[in-house]
Amino acid sequence: MKKPKQPPGYDVRFEHGRFVLHARAEEARVAARLDPWERSGLVLAGLLVAALGFGMTALVGSGLSDPGISVPLKLAFCFFSLPLLGIGLYGCDLIGRGITGRPWSQHFWKAADARFARLKPGKMTVIFFLVLVGGAFLSGAFEKGPARWEVLIFLLVVFLHVLCHEMGHLAAAGAVGYRPRWLSAGPLVIHVDGPRSRLGLNRSWLLFFGGVAAYEPVGRTREKDLLVILAGPLTNLLLAGLALDHWDWPQTSGLFEVFLRSFIGLGFAIAAINLIPLPRTPDGSALDGRELLDLLRGRR
Repeated sequence: MKKPKQPPGYDVRFEHGRFVLHARAEEARVAARLDPWERSGLVLAGLLVAALGFGMTALVGSGLSDPGISVPLKLAFCFFSLPLLGIGLYGCDLIGRGITGRPWSQHFWKAADARFARLKPGKMTVIFFLVLVGGAFLSGAFEKGPARWEVLIFLLVVFLHVLCHEMGHLAAAGAVGYRPRWLSAGPLVIHVDGPRSRLGLNRSWLLFFGGVAAYEPVGRTREKDLLVILAGPLTNLLLAGLALDHWDWPQTSGLFEVFLRSFIGLGFAIAAINLIPLPRTPDGSALDGRELLDLLRGRR
């Protein structure tokens, strides 16, 4: 019996004496069109990510307009602006998904993930650190005073809020009787499922730009899930509120003022972004907003 041609999105299997086409689970899941709420959420998230990426690219590229800088330094500006430009383009990708209702660029991201996955965690962390920190340093190379470190402080605050967000999830999971396992924040992974916590390096380049909290739901209920889901954004809001309470006491100035301004703004922003009910990724992961929506719908 001749084996039929395998069309895209299907696997050919031999069952009960004949060949049968089976739709791949991942392809079947992403083939469904997104509903209007999901598409609106993608467009909103895409606008925020695009503004972040292109804004930071503009800050780094502002040094190119200075006629006094050397050619090697201009090349350095161009190199470090590429990853930031990529963040802006990813925002455009999200906008495109929201408009079309389909993950039209999934093959590109799969190929990129496969390529970066070949790098060892240590090497990937070094590259990640050099690119972000180098770009942040160059963006303020020609500024004076606290503004010189503004982008670097911004990146540090993003990491702190992501770390605290995931710690909030795990703390709530432990409080309701679930078993915390590990959390990921940027390039770091913290394992908490043993007699002592262990620090490791992230092996997924996609998770370098976010965080994940893993736990085992023992005696699972909707009320417990609700508390664990809300704990992450509430942690960001609580920390931002505490920072806001100290805005004028003592008299803030210099680097501390820059830190507080970033910490307050990003606390509210990260909480809001996490509550957007974006569609799940093909592997089933989702932001807190989607988890909360699915829980309220009884689909979680």
